[in-house]
Amino acid sequence: MDSRGTAPAGSAGDADEQRRLSALDLVGLAAGGVIGSGWLLAAGHAHWASGEDALWAWVVGGALMLLIAAVMVELGIAVPKTGGLIFLPLQAAGPLVATVVAAGLWIGYAVNPASEAAAMVRGLAHWFPSLLQNGEALKDVGGLTTQRVEQANDLSFTGGLWAVAFMVLLSALNLLPPRRLIRLNLFITVVKVLIPVLIVVFLGFAVFDAAEGCRPEQAWYLSERSGDAGQLREQAGGLSPLYVVLGGAVIYAYIGFQAPLDFAGNVKRRGMGEAARLRWAVYGTLVGAFALYTALQYVFGRHCAGLTGNMLESPYSQFAVAASMTWLAWLVRLNAVLSPMGAGLVFTHALTREVAALSRAHLTHRGLQTARRASFRFRGAEIDAYWMILLVNLAIGLAMLAVVQGNWEKLVALNSVPTLVVYAMPGVVLAALELRRFRRRRRVTHRVLSYAAFVAIAVVIHEAGWADVWRGMAAVGIGSALLLGLPWLARRDLPLAGRLLRRYDARDHVSRFAVRKDPALRPVLLFLVYLAVLVGSTLLRDVLGDEAALVTRLIAALSAAVVFPLMVRAARRYMEAVPPTLPAPRREPRETPVTAGT
Repeated sequence: MDSRGTAPAGSAGDADEQRRLSALDLVGLAAGGVIGSGWLLAAGHAHWASGEDALWAWVVGGALMLLIAAVMVELGIAVPKTGGLIFLPLQAAGPLVATVVAAGLWIGYAVNPASEAAAMVRGLAHWFPSLLQNGEALKDVGGLTTQRVEQANDLSFTGGLWAVAFMVLLSALNLLPPRRLIRLNLFITVVKVLIPVLIVVFLGFAVFDAAEGCRPEQAWYLSERSGDAGQLREQAGGLSPLYVVLGGAVIYAYIGFQAPLDFAGNVKRRGMGEAARLRWAVYGTLVGAFALYTALQYVFGRHCAGLTGNMLESPYSQFAVAASMTWLAWLVRLNAVLSPMGAGLVFTHALTREVAALSRAHLTHRGLQTARRASFRFRGAEIDAYWMILLVNLAIGLAMLAVVQGNWEKLVALNSVPTLVVYAMPGVVLAALELRRFRRRRRVTHRVLSYAAFVAIAVVIHEAGWADVWRGMAAVGIGSALLLGLPWLARRDLPLAGRLLRRYDARDHVSRFAVRKDPALRPVLLFLVYLAVLVGSTLLRDVLGDEAALVTRLIAALSAAVVFPLMVRAARRYMEAVPPTLPAPRREPRETPVTAGT
């Protein structure tokens, strides 16, 4: 070490530092994950649902994401761990809770590339209408009054093949050496962020013949729902901004900020340090996305009278054409493919690290992350790409794509609801750890933020509506059953299943449900009660109608408020029985200078 506390060039420490992620790399991951298809496809639905109040949906969604991010960043800084979204609940609350979280994360992350691939196909449908089932009819639907729109955005067989090809492409790009992949993502992120910024700058104050607002019913065909024009016009403008937050894909547009936290154990340590880099990447991305999304919604509301009724073209490219900005329209059409591709690339990459953590914890097949299946040699170089995990994730994504026939809105629900289930646990972990190296005021802040985030997530999930909630929760339930049940089946000498699962190497944790005094049992039961109340209150509201909305909303919020401290207490008891093994943040020497490139 030299007098500044840094390792000399050429040392093992220097080589390790070169492999780590810089602040710019982290921003590329965060912004690359956030700026996907949400901003392209959510504005029209939001305006149809809430009219001018749609702006508040982006405000509420941004505030919720900042609250959740504050919790996750504090946890990532306190306990920096790549794959921490699974590893930390495992250490703090046990393998049963970690399995439920892992199911939500695996499904949410695997579905995202499928949803982005479907969005890419919709972007191409401007040139090739046959990619959608009713593509030719969607060129001019604005004037419909009696005809029905049935799953207008379902992919045709050809469109489905294109979506499969795009998903394969995303997986193939993740076989690149990690540094090249990060650089490619950074380039795509710069381009795809620049284009919506140009939309705001050039259309925000543009004046042209059609530059005036429109009533929500005029955008009925952007509702992403099935039904006749008259019915959708009647429903327009009658939904609350809280519904739009999750049911209208606003949350989906913000999801992805956590990508730097998926790699929290691989951040550069010198210069400004790990903590500052994580904060800049996550908070900077969310604040920037909040400003950009609200500005784009303003542009939509200001110019939506200029919509032509063409569902195959982005509203923003239609506005650009009306403003005689053909060049901008072409950039928007390009971004309708490039922006979803970049987000899918980030989620595909991040999921490999989370599933590797799941495999190392013996919660799924351990062979997924062994050296033989984690890397391969190409032109004499060893490339760490987790190729086997990529194949498994691709299979899951393809299955989800087929189940919903490539419908983007249904894929969004399958991504958003499980991801919010995952987001609920970091707060419990942060409050339960009660890290003594932090001052008491900071620990109290951790607990308040975690409590608020846990309750807010419950309210937002409840407001999404029954159709989205049951799909998302069913996916989490099926995923949890598979992760818990497969090891149990593998150890039973059954005629068919036993032979098929003979090589499946994961620990059997489902048997722990039969042991009443198992310290891992109470945390998972409380978490399942929390999720069950959310499903029940959402169903009750669907059955009784909006007149019961206040009561069911209170049920969801109060149940979360009661369950959170109980889960924190149960997690602490688990850690007393099974002491956690946690990484500690590296303390930087104060004299280390901040140099260029950090």
